[in-house]
Amino acid sequence: MVLDGPIDTLWIETLNSVLDDNKLLTLTNGDRIALTPQVRLLFEVENLDVASPATVSRAGMIYMDIEELGWEPFMTMWIESKSDKGQEFQDMLTDYVSKYINRVLEVKRLQCTELVKTSNSACIVAMTRLFDALCSNLKRGPEEDSESYK
Repeated sequence: MVLDGPIDTLWIETLNSVLDDNKLLTLTNGDRIALTPQVRLLFEVENLDVASPATVSRAGMIYMDIEELGWEPFMTMWIESKSDKGQEFQDMLTDYVSKYINRVLEVKRLQCTELVKTSNSACIVAMTRLFDALCSNLKRGPEEDSESYK
């Protein structure tokens, strides 16, 4: 189960019964639902302002601010996912990223006006998805060598 949204005090108190060993979800109307061992909970929350330290530790929540984490880990993971294209292709992508991405993000920040403000991380995710969509049908021909990627 993916639980997405802000944490409020009532929600987290209701959830505490699930975090106990009995894994019993008590709903606000008094109904109880037992969760099977196959059920896993994934929390995607905006902040942990009202969650107690005990709740955070029992749930194993980790809070990461996307701006502090940055876009580099996502880009590294994306490039590593291209292993089927070969090491040369991954090296080429790494070179292009290190050469151009910071410059492009700087131009976006200084010279562009956004109707809806986007973070650098969101722009990187959008760029990788666009790249994947545009290149999904490309095939490497038998006569082409590694120079064709450049």
